[in-house]
Amino acid sequence: MFCWERICAGTRRVPAVRSDIDTDFASNRRQEVKEYLERRYNEGGKQRVFSAGTYSTMKLKAAIKDVCRVYKVPVSYVNYITAIFEDDKMTWTDLFKLAATNKKVNKFVQDYPQVIEDIRGLMGQPRSASVHASAIIVTPESKDGEDMECFDYTPIKKVDDILVSELDGYSIDETGLLKNDCLGIKELAKIQSVIDESNRVYHAGISFEGLVRSGLDDEKTYRILSKGYTQNVFQFSSAGMTKFLMDMKPNCINDLIAANALYRPATLESGSTQKYLDCKIGNVAPVYLWGTYNALHSTYGVLVGQEQLAQMAREVGGFSLGEGINLVKYISKKKADKIHAMKDKFMSGAANNGCPKEDAVLIWEMIESGCKYLFNFSHATAYAITSYVGAWLKANYPTAFYTIALQWADDKELPLIMSEMEECSSAKVVPPDINTSAEKFFTDYQTDEIFWSLGKIKMLGTKAVQYIISERTKNGPFKSVENFVHRVFKYKLKKYEYWDDADNEQEAIRVPVNARHVKNLILAGCFDKVSNISAVVERYSILDKAATELGFKISAEDYPDHLINQHYFWSMQQIDVCGIGQIDYKRIFDNSYCHHQFKGRASYSTVRKALDKDSEGKKIALCATVTDMEEISYKDKKTGERKHICKLHLQQNNDLIKLVCWNDFYVENRAELRGIKDKIIIVSAVVRYNDYSGGNSLNTYKTSRLFTLNQQNNGSTQK
Repeated sequence: MFCWERICAGTRRVPAVRSDIDTDFASNRRQEVKEYLERRYNEGGKQRVFSAGTYSTMKLKAAIKDVCRVYKVPVSYVNYITAIFEDDKMTWTDLFKLAATNKKVNKFVQDYPQVIEDIRGLMGQPRSASVHASAIIVTPESKDGEDMECFDYTPIKKVDDILVSELDGYSIDETGLLKNDCLGIKELAKIQSVIDESNRVYHAGISFEGLVRSGLDDEKTYRILSKGYTQNVFQFSSAGMTKFLMDMKPNCINDLIAANALYRPATLESGSTQKYLDCKIGNVAPVYLWGTYNALHSTYGVLVGQEQLAQMAREVGGFSLGEGINLVKYISKKKADKIHAMKDKFMSGAANNGCPKEDAVLIWEMIESGCKYLFNFSHATAYAITSYVGAWLKANYPTAFYTIALQWADDKELPLIMSEMEECSSAKVVPPDINTSAEKFFTDYQTDEIFWSLGKIKMLGTKAVQYIISERTKNGPFKSVENFVHRVFKYKLKKYEYWDDADNEQEAIRVPVNARHVKNLILAGCFDKVSNISAVVERYSILDKAATELGFKISAEDYPDHLINQHYFWSMQQIDVCGIGQIDYKRIFDNSYCHHQFKGRASYSTVRKALDKDSEGKKIALCATVTDMEEISYKDKKTGERKHICKLHLQQNNDLIKLVCWNDFYVENRAELRGIKDKIIIVSAVVRYNDYSGGNSLNTYKTSRLFTLNQQNNGSTQK
């Protein structure tokens, strides 16, 4: 199944810092790799394969809490003090710096000096040991002619029947043993799932290896990346990276390799990222110093990879390949004496090769600064190819891609994925249906409809969902909510109608579905189709039928008379129980008493229209749900005054946008804004382009108005 020697040969790289092999596998197959290694190398009764150990060290908070228990300092007081520490990476010295500015910490230090003294020796000491998540070591079969096992090379212990080294991964390197980092990558498992789904449904006949060997030049793939359709594409889905790709407009695999290597904090700070982008789009002509063209021509004269650095050191400074790699290691480890020796050798070699001194100095400066942040090209290439394959699948088999993406996504990712899906594919997510939906997202490939997962409905666990699907599979589709109740609750109904069946208490106990589950299924829309309802407000009649059959009451408090005929009320109930639902925000805006206050000041807009680039600068009125709120403080550069803003995350069904409430507006409405999460608001704001996200956001202005929907009286109140 596996050829470990071939894998190692294919992925072995010249190390930048330490000797190891990094190999990524699909997360659901890593155990197979480990088992293969054990079968392959534990021959003849020998034990040669083991996992590296790891341990956590005592940090400031943990040290203080442990020592305070010894001195019987009140736990509540200790928790209060340690909560003040924003960063658990603080050193003993940092604690005193904080005490100099914080009165409460200062008092703690003064009141418990022995605690402070005792933690000094504890900080940094090992606290707990565990098994390294990826590192596997295979020891040599023999040494100096003698047969050897892993126990002969390093101390070994047994943890849950797994052999684990007493040394951690870094210390293993120092013993001279080769560490194999076998990483289980979720993205590879997801990509393989999309490939399997595409082959099953479309008979596509594709494979990961086949796509890699195909030329990596699919125009459609680069087009969707250039347009910013990057959700669920490995390494490319963050807002900053998406904007970078939209600016770059990649058209070959080298661009994706460069993007993976360049879009990182250190390279952004150094200016290399922007320099590459300017050259790529033609705003600036690339400049090549003497002898650097061969190494840097593929990246427009920008030093991007460690391999380029080693090549420049060889071709300009006369270094060997090994010396070039050592140069990277010495500079990254800040070994000043060896760096100085390398510099002298480089300058001498450059002079001998005919390089002008001023160019040699500039090249050395480029090398010295680059070593601090350069990425390994082989690593970036592996990342880029994985990204390309994911993007290719999205471009060519979007419905299969989005089906798997939704199945793997967490709740926060779902709106972003669904919003993008509506823009760039024919696939669409539809509410759950009791006769079609499965435990995971289920797709009808004839219509490209992706049915919402029953497993995403609140309180419906795996057992309840599987029981419902089992009954549906065994006895056919459900014909109505009454039919569902009678079939699923056959032995639990209060009105026992199945007199001809033997009473089976054990079967009654095993039924994992209850009345709460039925209520949530109805609110989620599972019975809309089978009940032939035309509007969501009719779900009340379905709920009433279920209540009659199961013998529970519908609370007037939960379903007030003035709300049960409101479309948005049932849509919000649906969103609350399962995460999907279509709220008619325009209808809410039109029916609110405050909508006339925006007349002549701002025109109503949807989030999707606000996100359009042509909307920049427009003053709009928007009705949306607040999904999150962030408070941010900053220092005014002109006055030095500490000010505050807040960011509201607004959602209209699958569309998302941020609203920035500036200091004056925030101060005036602070109390109301802090309790605004999960409420529907009506707000006026101006559309502004956001450089970081590469898209529009909303900003309050001097006369902005904000109203929150009051569900109790079905009106709006100004905040």
